Amino acid sequence: MYEYTGNIHIHSSYSDGSLEIADIAAKACRSGLDFIIITDHNNLNGLYDGKEGYQQNVLVLIGVEANESKNHYLCLDVTKEVIKNSENPQMVIDEVNQQHGLGIIAHPFEKGSPCFADGISFPWTDWDVHGFQGIEIWNFTSQWKDHVCSTLQGLWLVFYPHAALSGPCPESLAKLDERQGQGEKIIAIGSSDAHGYSMKVGMFHFQVSPYDTSFKCINVHVLTQLPLTGDVAQDKEKLYTAIKKGTLWIGYDYFTNSRGFQFHITDGDKTWQMGDTVPLNKDLTIQVVTSVRARVKLIKNGKTKQLSFGKRHIFADIDPGVYRIEAYHRHLFGYRPWIFSNSIWVE
Repeated sequence: MYEYTGNIHIHSSYSDGSLEIADIAAKACRSGLDFIIITDHNNLNGLYDGKEGYQQNVLVLIGVEANESKNHYLCLDVTKEVIKNSENPQMVIDEVNQQHGLGIIAHPFEKGSPCFADGISFPWTDWDVHGFQGIEIWNFTSQWKDHVCSTLQGLWLVFYPHAALSGPCPESLAKLDERQGQGEKIIAIGSSDAHGYSMKVGMFHFQVSPYDTSFKCINVHVLTQLPLTGDVAQDKEKLYTAIKKGTLWIGYDYFTNSRGFQFHITDGDKTWQMGDTVPLNKDLTIQVVTSVRARVKLIKNGKTKQLSFGKRHIFADIDPGVYRIEAYHRHLFGYRPWIFSNSIWVE
């Protein structure tokens, strides 16, 4: 398997971002990313203008974030603009599926801040929908906004955003586990939702969700069957195939990069990765590798089943269920949320 690090859900000057796509790609390159996915609001103009492809050695893919007042939906791997419909998100989901795209529910439990943008928020309100492919469980900008309860706190979080980014949204994780427990093979992603907003408070000028910082925090690490070669069409297909399957994890890479993480189930010489379905066998074991010593939780059906400390982790006693991994690395006086894997199904 080949590992590539990317950042999903980014806004450019084609909507309400502060930079052009070429400049965003340059910042992604300096941050060590292999790919980015631009998702401007309700338009694919970047795609139509030929901005998709390799820039600064970073593969730039272009999707769209559909809808306005609520029910924001990331429409990836589409070739035509998706008609927005905030009141009936099922129609948006259906249109993405008709294009054989990949649809992700964005920042579903966003609450907003009374000190930021007049308290506006964009939650997901219709959970009777079906057919979507994933849920965004960790969003830099959304979580940052939700933690700004005063001007002073906002200024502190500008200089140290990590205080707000204290792990995936609990409600989003719970919803992911609930839907997976009902048999839906949906995936989890984390994102920056970077805009590079410029704001002024009194004499202070600062940026909210700056691209540079965002690209070093909540990333996705995607495992592909074949290496990327520089052919845009083929590399795009390889990445989206892996993302759709869920062969990826979310890593908070700022303090300790999660590169090299492994999570798989083995049975003798057989190995299954994230996104796979495994036939039940008494000899199944779960193996996890982290680049530094970490506190690792084996989550089964949304609940902690086993704990392990170290760099190599082996879990036995595997029975039917949906399994994922949460890893926490040492930071300051405790453990910081670090890696959140996608799931493996044992049936």
